Amino acid sequence: TMSCTKDNPGPGGCAANFNYAVELQAEATALGNAASAYGQDPTTENCNAYKTAYQDYLDAAEDIRPCVPQADLSAYQQAIDDARDNLDALVC
Repeated sequence: TMSCTKDNPGPGGCAANFNYAVELQAEATALGNAASAYGQDPTTENCNAYKTAYQDYLDAAEDIRPCVPQADLSAYQQAIDDARDNLDALVC
């Protein structure tokens, strides 16, 4: 069996058992930790760390875009675009 990961998408695309949550887990954890730290202590330093973690998460989401089923692709990209807009609006 072949599996798809953002680091190794496999020849010609992604495996049927691809799981977005698994592929983005490290970035989601880092984003959650940064959001929590910023929420508890809204310093410029924590804000910048949150923005960096958010950017890393969105970059990883873009990296696995080839694995998104065609039927979901438009909504997936719209969610990324909306999140990037929200990130751009965050002023530290």
